[in-house]
Amino acid sequence: MNLVLLRTEGNQRFIFASNKRQEIVGASELIARLDRIWVLEELQNLFPEFDRSWRIGKGDDAELLVAGAGTATVLVKDKELAKKLVTQVTSRALREAPGLDVCGVVVPYGPSGKGLRLADAYSKAQRQLGMVRGDRPGPQVRFRRLPLIAECASNGLPAAEVRWEADEKTYQPRSAVAVAKLDAFRSSAFGRLAQAADMPPETMQAIVKRLSFEVDWVAVVHADGNRLGGLFKGLQGRSERDRPEEVSDEEYAARVRCLSAAVDACARRAFKTALGRTREDLKDSGADEGVLLDGQPPVVPLVLGGDDLTVVCDGRVALTFTRHYLEAFEETTTGHEDIRRVVGDGLTAAAGVAIVKQKYPFHFAYDLCEELMNREAKAVKDTGSALAFAVLLDSAAADLTRLRAPYGPSVSPYLVGKAAKRADARVQRWEELERRVEALRRRGPDGELLIPRGVAHDLREGLVLSEEGRNVAESRLQQLRRRYAEESDRLSVLDTLAEPLAGLPDAMAALAFLPARKA
Repeated sequence: MNLVLLRTEGNQRFIFASNKRQEIVGASELIARLDRIWVLEELQNLFPEFDRSWRIGKGDDAELLVAGAGTATVLVKDKELAKKLVTQVTSRALREAPGLDVCGVVVPYGPSGKGLRLADAYSKAQRQLGMVRGDRPGPQVRFRRLPLIAECASNGLPAAEVRWEADEKTYQPRSAVAVAKLDAFRSSAFGRLAQAADMPPETMQAIVKRLSFEVDWVAVVHADGNRLGGLFKGLQGRSERDRPEEVSDEEYAARVRCLSAAVDACARRAFKTALGRTREDLKDSGADEGVLLDGQPPVVPLVLGGDDLTVVCDGRVALTFTRHYLEAFEETTTGHEDIRRVVGDGLTAAAGVAIVKQKYPFHFAYDLCEELMNREAKAVKDTGSALAFAVLLDSAAADLTRLRAPYGPSVSPYLVGKAAKRADARVQRWEELERRVEALRRRGPDGELLIPRGVAHDLREGLVLSEEGRNVAESRLQQLRRRYAEESDRLSVLDTLAEPLAGLPDAMAALAFLPARKA
């Protein structure tokens, strides 16, 4: 028996290599084709009667074990056919998606693999895949710059042809990578994205157009499940001596297939649930006009598979959508019997949100949201689901340390879901951020803000000026308390902002991107 592991690498770099939304959407479509089309069709070429119901344990020649988010795991009896599968899939990727890094390995297991168990073969394949990728040239070397050649107008790679750009009403040089992405965008991308979001393809097309030309702020959101890798490693079970149990290869394959399908289904259901809840929040707050498009939140799911989610969306819905997605992911995994059988409870997830101006380079925005997720949201994964966000007001390359440093210790990340309801949680809850935002919005009977924006800016500036032994922000806060000593409403707002005062920068950043809370 042989385990075949095929995977796309550098997905986010491939997606965000260009700032053109059409190419971004087309790139996500090409990545999805690995597990949706290429592997399945090449299996059918090798085994004409193959379908997804085939099982190695029932005497079939191959079995599609896992497929999703640019990854496919296949079991094949014959080693030469397993190698041929890798060759055909990677060759197809070179032809149809130049610039996409697709790699595959074959690891024997069972009698032909010196008795190696399937679970161990899977771990070995993961390690070998990394080594193979490191030993071979990356996709960049496919595009030689000598002799001198015109550059692609969108990604700087050597141009392969000239294309008419209707939006710019001119001909532009385009690389083979850009051409493949644009062709994928125009052929089938909208159907897949619309199906994931449960909306008509025309609506999804209009959303992409709006994000390309009409909105001022866009956001990149990246979310990932917590401890899912360890969960799959534990599918062998544990014996009384804390050693792997003797789980048969057939049983292990069934567990992996079942858990993978369950997590993928839960993530997709959570995505749709988050869209619905975001829509309702916007309508309830009266902020839906000019934001919803054909009644749908402007969210484009570039990557949605397994526990992995990457979206581009209107900045005005980013925080609300992400919060609802994390909560829905917890809920759907908690209610799924196959997941509860393994973990006894639901799964949690972490997310990073980078809100940037429309023309800001998306690869910088993605790097920032990934850093927000890994450095802040994942830091509290033992507590529960959490999100961290940043709003970029300048055009410099994003650096999380530089963004956080001026204000002292950050209160980010923010817990959502079940962990946020526990009284013993030591991490900031999302509701606390919402309370600060609402405090900044509160107005008196005369319609004026209880705490003017200039006063809030002075308090935030005090955090920057504060040094060890000299807390400028606290001094300014005390001055305000004395000024408003006879005005209980203003004092109430100050009390909310001061718990803690380090949370003020996030509240001011989120002010324009959170709808008003329900009364």
